[in-house]
Amino acid sequence: MKQVKARVLSNVEVLRYPGAACFLMQVDAAAIAADGRPGQFLMLKCGKNSLLRRPLSIHGVSADGRVRLLYRVGIDAGGQAEGRGTGWLSRLGEGDSVDILGPLGNGFSVEAASRSLLLVAGGIGIAPLGFLAETAVAGGREVVLLMGARSAAGILPQNMLPSGVTCVFTTDDGSAGKKGPVTDILREYMARADQVYACGPRAMLEKVASVPGLGPAQVSLEVRMGCGAGACYGCSIRTVRGMRRVCREGPVFHIKDIIWQEVSI
Repeated sequence: MKQVKARVLSNVEVLRYPGAACFLMQVDAAAIAADGRPGQFLMLKCGKNSLLRRPLSIHGVSADGRVRLLYRVGIDAGGQAEGRGTGWLSRLGEGDSVDILGPLGNGFSVEAASRSLLLVAGGIGIAPLGFLAETAVAGGREVVLLMGARSAAGILPQNMLPSGVTCVFTTDDGSAGKKGPVTDILREYMARADQVYACGPRAMLEKVASVPGLGPAQVSLEVRMGCGAGACYGCSIRTVRGMRRVCREGPVFHIKDIIWQEVSI
């Protein structure tokens, strides 16, 4: 784990839909880019007077030391970003700096023999899965990404999706791709996959866990965290193996290990 003052290279709004927007931030953080692995996260200090840092999944890294972060911001009735954390982040511009700790947590694991991966993303759940997709394709693996959103407004632009990945979209209102939740089409694709990975809202993840015939699958949990290093136990969840800290033993878990009825994210 490293603590760095990262220079902001860009920070742009890429999506806006009722009540929220998504931003893509790129920062110059070579030390973190070199060590970061898909599924890990960073803790960002949001403002001089902020007591608690905000956890953000690593969305991608570049060979030149860039780290990409995709994050969601609440939008108020007047169209302004809400919150002291991500709201503050959304107002940073090129040349500003942000204090970052990381990389943290345990990321995704890919078996050496796996040649075909299936990724299931709900909304901002694409954040950690985008990094996994890029890495898998670079390693010569076939990747299918199932991405669900409420409407077409919640789907990332084509130029932001990982190249070399087969993308399939669903929307609740049918405005893009197939109509319905992304879990409705999961069974069509999972039989051809060696491994399955998912990230998204709790309800979606619980449905993924209950799909008949689902084999070993990994899930990334996005929860509120206090310290991000396992000291405060504020992000603990109940699993079949006992209490586990999302920031330390996670954020990636085997989906069947989680007792979903007792998880609040």
